Amino acid sequence: MNFVQTLRKRSELQPGVPALIDRCFSRDRVLTYSGLNRLVDILSIKLREAKLLPGDRILFGLDPGLEMYGYLLAALEIGAVPILYGDSKPHDEFISWVGALEPKAALIPRRGWVGAHFDAALKNIPTKIVVGRVRSQVRLLRLGKSGTLEESLPDAVALYYLVSQASGHMGLRAWSQSQLHSSVQFLVSELKLKAGEIDLCASPLNLIANVAAGLTSVIACRSQRITERQVEKFKPTRVAAESKLIRGLLRKSTSPLHRVFITNAPLAQEEVEHFRVRNHRASIELVFCEDLPLAGISLKEYEQDGTATLVGCFFTAVQARVSSVATGNGTSDGLQSEPSDLALETVGQLLVRAEFLPTRQSLSDLSTGVAVISVPANGVWHPTGVVGYFDDQNRFWLIERTFQ
Repeated sequence: MNFVQTLRKRSELQPGVPALIDRCFSRDRVLTYSGLNRLVDILSIKLREAKLLPGDRILFGLDPGLEMYGYLLAALEIGAVPILYGDSKPHDEFISWVGALEPKAALIPRRGWVGAHFDAALKNIPTKIVVGRVRSQVRLLRLGKSGTLEESLPDAVALYYLVSQASGHMGLRAWSQSQLHSSVQFLVSELKLKAGEIDLCASPLNLIANVAAGLTSVIACRSQRITERQVEKFKPTRVAAESKLIRGLLRKSTSPLHRVFITNAPLAQEEVEHFRVRNHRASIELVFCEDLPLAGISLKEYEQDGTATLVGCFFTAVQARVSSVATGNGTSDGLQSEPSDLALETVGQLLVRAEFLPTRQSLSDLSTGVAVISVPANGVWHPTGVVGYFDDQNRFWLIERTFQ
């Protein structure tokens, strides 16, 4: 089981189709599926030359771009485990998390300021790989040298993602090989990804799903201004991102985006009104999302009833229920049990499960070893920190968010 096999198949089906479009200081960089496949092979060989083996963890200190995504796919190819960091700002807990994960290598940019949170974390990492622009490697892409795909067990860890949570603390998401494949298939299905479309890609998981489906990914930059220019130039037709990014992109009436998924629903009322004014320009869907989309409704269906906000119906692959059981760590028998027959509009904490959802881990979990993720076939019940109820149409209404 290795996701990069999907990339190789895509490079055979549509070798000349642009896979990634990125912006560097001097110019735009466009890489076809054939070129991306070759680049990933070359970078995987570089990782092997750095003596990285299957199961070794690699901390990614790179901004989103051709280099980051190229090395991400290369790490997956050799069976290494990327550790991604989903925040550009320092976080007090970051150094503790990196110390507990014990990465064998770190990828850092050749130019620019890595940041104090990375500098302190790098001290105890044995191997530092300084990453420059892949521009100088263009001629090497013609060699077509193939790297070897490493097969991994379905329960072996494939990917780590460190995220800053709304509670103010950091959390770790861990995908096994099987969960990563399920996540990609789910995103392709629910975000209705179709080969040949151009997508404004705002997250690593979306990039992986785009590659599987054969889309062209215009990589969203940290700079809103540069991203807006890229949208005007390459005219992506779709995007799945938080409202902060999308608000600027739909500001102009000439925006090419016509299929928009806003991933941090429910939104504040002023944001809803902002998008309603622009609803005639694009098909806007509000997606209730934690690690991956769970439920969604179109902007036209958006409703509020007092303090409750309609989140919509959960996707078919997601099981959801409410429970009045509350614990500090969400691991009591009550949370793991099958749903009981609750009356309609019973208010309680939202619990979800799906085979594609990543495993959430704490710092204490890491001390017991995380080489293998063992989960039931349909996943475990995850407490979401959200309180609400289901109506008679099986739609979920969110009342408040609580943080454990």
